[in-house]
Amino acid sequence: MLIRNHTQGQRSETLFRNICERDKIEIRKSTTQQDRYQHIDFFVKFKSQERSIDIKSTKKLNGRFQDELFYIELANDSGNTGWIYADKMCLVGFECFENFMVYRRDKLLEYIISQGIDTFRSMSRQKDKSLCILLPKKEVEHLVYYILYK
Repeated sequence: MLIRNHTQGQRSETLFRNICERDKIEIRKSTTQQDRYQHIDFFVKFKSQERSIDIKSTKKLNGRFQDELFYIELANDSGNTGWIYADKMCLVGFECFENFMVYRRDKLLEYIISQGIDTFRSMSRQKDKSLCILLPKKEVEHLVYYILYK
């Protein structure tokens, strides 16, 4: 399962990079260190400013891919702080069926805190210490920073 998720993530990252190149958006790959420890996949230039971004692939819910709920990692597999708290990562790009919706990470975190973390449906796995909340896309559409169409 982990290998399949990793492969899905790599496909999403490749697709994101290809779309940026198609649309003449400057993009460069992060270092392995930045990717692993700072949750930065790329540096991309949107709105005349280069920013770090982490790309999130579509996720399955009840065995089917869906793009109505975004998985927000509060705690990672080891129980450490999840990517939503990664202060070096400026943007997060969620793959949806028709586009990538790009958000400022800090604005998503502010929204989640303002609503109360406990108000969102949460998910954890028995095999590790991860904790995610499911954030409805429709609740944060007003926070979109940029949209890249497939």
